[in-house]
Amino acid sequence: MQTDGRSGPGRAAHHLVPSVYFHDLAAGRGGPDLIRYLRTTEYSRRLLLLRALLDTIAATPGALGPLPPVDSAWDILTRAQEQAPQEFRELLLHPQTGIWLGHSLRRLSGTAWGDGPLWTDLGHLHAVCCVAALRAGLPSRTSVPLRDGAAMFPTLGLARLPGRPPWGTAEVVVERGRLRVDPYGARVGPPEPPGDPAGDAPGWHGLRRLRAEVAGRPVEVLLDDIDPYRDLGEPLPPQRLREDETARWQERFGRAMTLLARTDPDMAGAVAEGLRTITAVRPTRPGVVVSASSGDAFGGMLASLPPDPATLAVTLVHEFQHTKLGALLHLLTLEQDEGAERHYAPWRDDPRPLSGLLQGAYAFLGITDFWCRRLDEVPQAERPLAQYEFALRRRQTQDALRVLGADPGLTSHGRRFLRGMAGRLPSWWADGRIRPDIAALAEFAATDHRTGWRIRHLSPAPDDVRALARAFLAGAPADCRIGASSVVPDPAAPWTHARTGLIRTGVVRTGPLRAGPAGPLDPGRPEPTAADRALVARDPAAADAYARLLADDPDAPEAWTGLLLALAAADPAAGTLLGRPELPRALHRELRISGRAADPRQVARWLAAGLTRSGQHRLRQDPFGT
Repeated sequence: MQTDGRSGPGRAAHHLVPSVYFHDLAAGRGGPDLIRYLRTTEYSRRLLLLRALLDTIAATPGALGPLPPVDSAWDILTRAQEQAPQEFRELLLHPQTGIWLGHSLRRLSGTAWGDGPLWTDLGHLHAVCCVAALRAGLPSRTSVPLRDGAAMFPTLGLARLPGRPPWGTAEVVVERGRLRVDPYGARVGPPEPPGDPAGDAPGWHGLRRLRAEVAGRPVEVLLDDIDPYRDLGEPLPPQRLREDETARWQERFGRAMTLLARTDPDMAGAVAEGLRTITAVRPTRPGVVVSASSGDAFGGMLASLPPDPATLAVTLVHEFQHTKLGALLHLLTLEQDEGAERHYAPWRDDPRPLSGLLQGAYAFLGITDFWCRRLDEVPQAERPLAQYEFALRRRQTQDALRVLGADPGLTSHGRRFLRGMAGRLPSWWADGRIRPDIAALAEFAATDHRTGWRIRHLSPAPDDVRALARAFLAGAPADCRIGASSVVPDPAAPWTHARTGLIRTGVVRTGPLRAGPAGPLDPGRPEPTAADRALVARDPAAADAYARLLADDPDAPEAWTGLLLALAAADPAAGTLLGRPELPRALHRELRISGRAADPRQVARWLAAGLTRSGQHRLRQDPFGT
């Protein structure tokens, strides 16, 4: 088997990243030409992975269990590549083929586990061979593994053989352009002409298609709900969508691609060139859009059904940014880090490793760009929300790039890449299309999240906290010339995001900045407290309301966050607390442990005065950015 269509037998293809493509990628951009280049590099990688898998199977006795030996797969794949190189390339570049390759190699190395015997994963190789033979017009006869009595044929569909054992095999014959599973029994396979080859038939579930048009070019994407390798981790059983769910996906996808083409033709062209599959997943709770992608699955993404075309367009941009960066990371090393989860990512509630922060920042670079462009053509009724999204995302992206720039783990390529990303910021901050009150709300939402993250995940040194407690009890000034806090992740710390939900709902419903009357917000989101509503309305009584909440639960991170924001909004001198918001809760806890509990407002103001005297931690002093 050739490593690359342009290489001779036994020669590897070496790829250089053209400067223009690197620059475009760093800026979060890149059109169809760049995506075609990345698909070429990913094809080389897939060939190498396939070769590694075949060699490892050959060197592992019994790896394929009751299935035919690996030599027969070599023969089919080699002939298919020679007979129909483009069809073979598309099959190998299928996102679920990439997930299967990665999962199988990890199982062989002992770093992943499956839901069945090893040979059921490795034996999927023969199903890939069947599709390769069908696409190339080659005859083939082999056996494939069954998972719960079903066999998946990538890019085609799922054959179901009722009554078979959970982990069994089935014979498959490919001849005269047809594929038949269990040819002398159930004779299951794709519909025969003139039927739709992507349709269903007795015992057969075809992969459904989503269709759209971009710049006059038809776009077709597989909507996958059946391939066991459609997830990013372990194999999944089929979860067939209902017809009405499929129809909603089609309606939303078509409108989302139209919206994206109108908003950003280059990005729409890139997505149309590179996106091959969307795996439909269920949301974790109502009102939440779940999405993900993997470096193993170039051109694929997972998503729950977004509520509207604009949200789906944002989701497409988000995951396709990950796809582009993942392909670049297969070519260049942008960071070298031990993987410790220690960084603040403005869009995540948990600490992130450097690699995760880089991926997230790159995704939000694309999201911010989308909302910036969307302002040019968004309907008037949707303009307040679009302004809010743009203002919030540019703040989050800037904060993330600042953290990345301070990390020594970036390589020289990584620093060059970061400079390209940061080059987008000046024009966004010079943009005058955002209403001041909406910009203030976005600043508040960003500050709220950053403050809450620090309260939950940063821990001051115990000796420093005890020294502050002694000074507080002695009536002495706070000496806040103390060391930096340590990252101590608390994955169990609850988040409600009630205040930011209240803000976003207010923008959607009314446009102006108002707290609004009590009432239901996003489904599934906890209701904001009276203290939250007072804070968003800039009511001076908000601090007292949060103090009452802390009387009931002295460690509640949500109430501590609200209290510090309320104090900072009411008194600029208290704004220094937002630079070290983890200190008041830690000090208050130490005082309680010593049996000398104090009013949290008094503790916070005492620390604010000390932080001011120290001349440190003067971040945005007003959480509303005014």
